[in-house]
Amino acid sequence: MRLNFSIPFSRLILVLFTLGLVGTAVALFWITYLGSVSIAEHEIARTARSKATLARLVFMQHLDQLEVQIREVAADPAIRTALADNDKAAARKAIERATQGMTSATLDILLIDRPGEDGWVNTSLGLIDLSHQLPPDVRAAMPPDIWITYSEHDSEPLMVTTALAILVLDPETGQVLGRIFGGTTVTDSFTLPGELAKALQLDELAFYHHGHVVAGMGDLTREVLPETLMASDEDVAYHLKGDSLYVHIPLMMDVDGHHLSAVTKQPVDTLQKVEDTYSRLFTPFLIYTGILAIGAALIVNRITTTGLARLLTYAMSLRQDRVVNVPAPGFIVEFNQLATMFQAAFESIRNREAQFKEMIDGSLHGVLVHADNRILYVNEALLKILGYDPGAPEQLVGAPVLEIYASDEHSRLRSYYDMGKNGGAPRAYEIKGLTRTSEPIWLEQHVRVTEWRGVPAYYATITDISERKRQEELATKNANFDILTGLPNRRLLMDRLTQTIQRNNHIGEMTALMVLDLDRFKTVNETYGPKAGDQVIETMAARLTQVLGPEQTVARMGGDEFAIILSNPEDRWQIEQVARDILSEVERPVELEGNARIVLAGSLGITLSPNDGDDDEALLLQANTSMYQAKAESGSSYRFYATRMNEQTARSGQIEAALREAVERGGLHLNFQPIIDYPQGRIVSCEALARWIDPKLGSVPPCEFIKVAEESGLIVPLGEWVLREACRFYLSCNRNGLQLDSLSVNISPRQCRDAGFVGRLEEILTETGMEPARLHLEITESVMFDDQRADPIKILEAISALGVKISLDDFGTGYSSLSYLKRLPIDTLKIDRSFIMELERDADGQALVEAIVSMARSLEISVICEGAETAEQCDLISSFGCALIQGYSIARPMAGVDFHRYLARMNGLKHVMGRAG
Repeated sequence: MRLNFSIPFSRLILVLFTLGLVGTAVALFWITYLGSVSIAEHEIARTARSKATLARLVFMQHLDQLEVQIREVAADPAIRTALADNDKAAARKAIERATQGMTSATLDILLIDRPGEDGWVNTSLGLIDLSHQLPPDVRAAMPPDIWITYSEHDSEPLMVTTALAILVLDPETGQVLGRIFGGTTVTDSFTLPGELAKALQLDELAFYHHGHVVAGMGDLTREVLPETLMASDEDVAYHLKGDSLYVHIPLMMDVDGHHLSAVTKQPVDTLQKVEDTYSRLFTPFLIYTGILAIGAALIVNRITTTGLARLLTYAMSLRQDRVVNVPAPGFIVEFNQLATMFQAAFESIRNREAQFKEMIDGSLHGVLVHADNRILYVNEALLKILGYDPGAPEQLVGAPVLEIYASDEHSRLRSYYDMGKNGGAPRAYEIKGLTRTSEPIWLEQHVRVTEWRGVPAYYATITDISERKRQEELATKNANFDILTGLPNRRLLMDRLTQTIQRNNHIGEMTALMVLDLDRFKTVNETYGPKAGDQVIETMAARLTQVLGPEQTVARMGGDEFAIILSNPEDRWQIEQVARDILSEVERPVELEGNARIVLAGSLGITLSPNDGDDDEALLLQANTSMYQAKAESGSSYRFYATRMNEQTARSGQIEAALREAVERGGLHLNFQPIIDYPQGRIVSCEALARWIDPKLGSVPPCEFIKVAEESGLIVPLGEWVLREACRFYLSCNRNGLQLDSLSVNISPRQCRDAGFVGRLEEILTETGMEPARLHLEITESVMFDDQRADPIKILEAISALGVKISLDDFGTGYSSLSYLKRLPIDTLKIDRSFIMELERDADGQALVEAIVSMARSLEISVICEGAETAEQCDLISSFGCALIQGYSIARPMAGVDFHRYLARMNGLKHVMGRAG
C-alpha cells in the first residue's frame, strides 16, 4: 500500500522524542504504582493470616481452661466415692466445691453418666437442653480425653456444642465408675465470642457452622458474606470489600464432618491510601515530565535540522547537475557520511548511463523504446532480427510501433497498453512479428516502463524465438502422436478420453472404448523382419482410420495394440457392428514387399462409459482386460467388459501375493505321478508336479497359480525350487534302493527366456549330484512362439549340451510341431491327453496315435502317452508300439513318501519298502 502522507523530519523528531520520554516516564510511574499496590495487598494478606492464627490460639486456650476445670472435678476423691456409693447428693456437693473457684472460662455443660444410668448428675446451666446439645447416644460415642463438636441440625435455631469426656476410674481395680462430660454451647455462649473479640481487638465477630451463623457480636451476624470468602470450610480465606477486611478462620470439625469457623470484620485503609496518594501525584508528574520532554526534543531537533538542511541543499544541487563542493562536516557523523556517499553515487550513475547506452547499442538482443504508439529508439540487433539495414535506425524510428507486429496481434497489444496504465499488463510474453518483407517471425518481449529523455516510455527487450517455436511444435507432435503411423499416442488418447467422458456426462451420451491387439503379429517380425512388421502396423492404422471415419479417435498404444474411442454410439448393436467391421478389416490380407501376402486376426476388448464407470484409467484397464479375455477364449473375436473379469483380476492379485510369500518361505510341495513301462509292468520314471495349499486361499489348482507365476515372473524362483527338490527326491529314491531310470520336470517359456537359466541348471545338477542324463525337462510348443526369445533353439541346444534330456509336452495341440521336430534336440514326445480320451471308441484318434508313435520311432524319439484312464486304453496304446504310459489308470500324483512305497511295491522291491517308508 502506498502512503499518501508525509511529515517533516524536524517535527517527526520533536513528536517522537516527546512521546518517547513521556511514555517512558508514565510507564515507570505505573510500575511504581503497581508495586505499591502489590505491597499493600501483601500486607493485607499477612494481617489476615495473623488474625487467623491468633483466633485459633485464643479458641484452643479457652478449651484448655475448660479442660482443666473438668479434670479437677474428675480428680476429686469425693466424686469417685459418690459414684461408687451411687450417692447423687454427695456428687453434687463435690461438684459445687470444685467449680466454686472458676473465674475465667465457664462450663455451660457439666454432667456425670454412671454405667447404666445416663444423666446421673446434671449440674449444667439451667437453660441448657441436653437433649439437643449433647444427647445420650452422642455421649456414649464420645472418645475420652478428646474435644468434639456436635451440632443438632434439626433444632431451631441451630445448636452447636463443644464437649470433652473424662473417665472416672477406681484406683484399685481400674474399673470405670462413670464419665464426666463438660463443655460449652457455642450457640448460647457469650464468653467465647467476647474473648476472641478482645484478643483480636475487633468489634464485629461471628461463628459460622456449615454456612449458618450460630453466634457472634456486632452487625456481622446479619451481613451476607462474599461467596469467595465461604468457598471452602477448611482453608483460611480473606476478602477485601471497600475498606473492610473479612477473614474466614476454620476452628474445629464436628462429628458430621462440618466445620465450626469464625469470621471477623475490621476496617483496612492501606490500599485506599496508596491509590489516593498516586492519584494526587499523577497530574503534576505528567506536567513536569511533558515540559522536560519537549525541552529535550527541541534541543535534539535543533542539532539534527541544521545538518539535514545542508544535506538536502547539496542533494538538490547534484540532481540539477550543478557542480558543487561537498558541504563542510557538521555535528552529526552520519550526515557527513551521507554527503560523501551522494557524491559517489551521482558520479557512478553518470558513468553507468554512458556504459548502458554503449551496451544497448552493441547488445545481441533487440531493444525497442516507444511512447505514444511511436518508435523512439531501436538498436542494431533489432534491425537485424527484423531484416532492416543495421546502420540505418531511421528506417523504424518515428514509425508506428504496431508496424513491426502481425495484424492479428494488434488488438492484444492495444489491450496490453490499456492494462499497462494501471500496472496490470504482463511483463513478458510471446508475440508474432513481421520482418521488412512482411514474413511472420516469433518474438519474445520483456517490457517495462521507463523514462526516455524525461518522458514516460516503454522499454522492450526482444529475442527471436522462431527456431524454439518450431522445436516446440515438433516436440508437441512427438509427445502426442505416434511417429510410425501418425495416430494419437496413449497420452493424447487419455486426454481425448477424459474430455469425451466429461462432455458425455454433461449431455447424457455414451462412449465406447475399444482396445485391439493383433493375434500372432510376432510371426510377421520373425518371418519377414521388423520392416514388414512396421508396414503391417501402418496398413492397419490406415484401415482403422478409414473404417471409423475422422470423427472417431484411433490411437496406437504401442507394439501391435490400438485403442479406439467410439463417441455417442446409438446402442450396443451399433457397437458390435463396428467391432465386427474392425475385425473384418484386420483379417483382410496384407500385401508386403516382394509379393508376400499375409493374413492376421485381432482380439478386441470393449468397455462402456458411464455403464462401466467414468474413470479414464479404469476404463482403459477394463478394455485391456476384456481384450485379453477375447484372446484367451478364441482370438479373432471381441468381448465386452464384465464385472467378473475384475473379480478374476483381483483373484490373480491375491494369488500372486500369497504365492510370492509361499515361494520365499517354502510353502509349496511336490507330488509325483509314475510313468510305467506297461509291457514289463515296471515304473521307469515319474513327473514332478508342484502343489500348493495356502492357509487362507486353501488348495490352489496348478492351472491357476502356474499362470499367475508366469505372468508375474515368480515362475523363475518357483521353477528353480521345483528342479532342486525334484533332483533331491530322485537321489533319495536311489539311496533307498528304489531304482528309477529318470525323472521329469516341467519348465516354462519364462524360464527359458531367462538368460541365466542354463547356468543355474548346471549349478543345481552339481549341488545335488544329479546325473544330467537322468533328468528330463518338459517343454511345450509355446517356447517356440515366445515373443521375447530371439532364438529358442539355442537355449534348448545349451540344455542338451549339459546331457539333460528334453521332452516335448502336449504334443499334437500346437501349430508347427512337425516342422520343429527336425530342428530341435527332442528326446521324447508326450502325446497330449486329448488324443487318449475315449480312445477305445475313437477310430480317428487311434489312427493319429499310431501314426505319431510310428513317426517318432522313425526319428528315434521316445514316446509317452499321458492321460490314460482305463486298462483298455493302456492295452490299445501298447498295441501301437508305445510302451511308456502315464495316467490315472496307472496312478494319480502322490506325495513323495507314498511314491516310495508305490515304487517298491510295483517293482517288486518289498525288502526295501520298510526303508523307503
